[in-house]
Amino acid sequence: MLSSMQIGRFEVAIVGGGFSGAVLAVQLLQRTPGLRVALVDPGPQFGRGLAFSTTKSCHLLNVPCGSMSAFPEESDHFLEWARANHAWSTGESDFLPRGVYGRYIQSLLNDARTRCRHENPAGLQDEVVSLSYDSSGLRLRLRSGAEMLAQVAVLATGNNKSTELNIPGLSENSQRYFASAWSSNALNGIPQKGSVLFIGSGLTSVDAAVALRSEGFVGQIHMLSRHGLLPQVHKHSAVWPAFHAETYCQSVRGWLREIRREVERASAAGVDWRAVIDALRPFTQKVWQSLTIEERKRFLRHLRPYWEAHRHRMAPELGAVIHHLIHHQQIKVHAGRVKSCVERTECVEVHFKNRGSGRDEALRVDRVINCTGPECDFRRIDSPLFRSLFDQGLVRPDGLHLGLDVDREGRLLNRSGEPSRSLYAIGPVRKGNLWETTAVPEIRVQAAQLARLLADVLRDRQTHPESALRDAGSDQRFSSAGRPLLSVDQGLKWSPHAE
Repeated sequence: MLSSMQIGRFEVAIVGGGFSGAVLAVQLLQRTPGLRVALVDPGPQFGRGLAFSTTKSCHLLNVPCGSMSAFPEESDHFLEWARANHAWSTGESDFLPRGVYGRYIQSLLNDARTRCRHENPAGLQDEVVSLSYDSSGLRLRLRSGAEMLAQVAVLATGNNKSTELNIPGLSENSQRYFASAWSSNALNGIPQKGSVLFIGSGLTSVDAAVALRSEGFVGQIHMLSRHGLLPQVHKHSAVWPAFHAETYCQSVRGWLREIRREVERASAAGVDWRAVIDALRPFTQKVWQSLTIEERKRFLRHLRPYWEAHRHRMAPELGAVIHHLIHHQQIKVHAGRVKSCVERTECVEVHFKNRGSGRDEALRVDRVINCTGPECDFRRIDSPLFRSLFDQGLVRPDGLHLGLDVDREGRLLNRSGEPSRSLYAIGPVRKGNLWETTAVPEIRVQAAQLARLLADVLRDRQTHPESALRDAGSDQRFSSAGRPLLSVDQGLKWSPHAE
């Protein structure tokens, strides 16, 4: 019997309703239509997440349409959907607005819900604040005070907020500083002919720059990062054969030599270097896993910014805009490190050390915006759920603090390094073990693999109920005592609204 404060029993509870969680839910229900699945996310629109919730048409996908299907076995699925629901002339090499892709993911959820006899997946607009074990399995407590029960839970929380910069003289309460480029008013109130500093020069800075220009901004944009590298631009090229030298490339240096050789061979054949990087993509995770922890650290110290600039490229349309603004000196890119800031009445004075000259320099701007990448060290994330998981010993960070530690099937490892049979992860949470795990082509494969695994696990538990008790008991050794239930009467809510 469910008590009044419990809102439902589910086989699978997915924590996070962005792309990772939504596609996993769809894959699960395609494989096992009668499965009871819950998506829990505080956001108003399931399936979109941060990346695809933008309504600005200038925010384009970073991958062409032909590679954006949600299903690894149906490569043209998104392309055909876009032709039927967006523009019939859509080509496989087009880069559509990200909002269109958000509609696509929402349509998959709605189709799954239509096919099921009951409301499934259930969409709960709420936040999971703690997770623990009891005799019923997993108990998830929500911020609203309600609780839900599940046999297994999957962390699909996506990318975290930007890394905190902790720059001397710069307060998060300042009206001139925003800790995230995705804050709703980060770009509001900047004088049309004023100036702004984006700390970071990756894809987030590109998005912020084109969004600001789309609002009529004609002032000065500065981008400052350690190496001053902009993302490269996508360019159509002939396909280069896949190559994988794991047997003799056991070091970062060896892989760098191998990639350079392939680029030279491609260039001699008239093929662009981008094709070589793309040819390596199916093996990137295997390469990463073949490296020792020391070699991975070496990559992060010396090669990470160069890899990301070449691997995570921007759409040609955005590249044309950015390079036009650079040519006319409306965007200035700086390589260096921020040392301190001084907030004055009329501006912020930013002091930084120039990487090339080693000299201290200063910029005077109207606004400073943090455009660095997401925080990956989960110990530093202000989240009651992750604090709960760490406190109970149910999870641990990976060796590089890029995410949470998992085994090769996505099972979360507890404090002692033992894999759980009830807690799983998908997407950016697994970055430390997979490295490439933030883009659609990689996550859709994870979703398909995890859906198969969970279907097998749940089928085994249904056939052998004693195995469920054994699995829960193994994990429960690290779980704190069950907390008292809160009396809240809340029903299931589904929020499929598109735009």
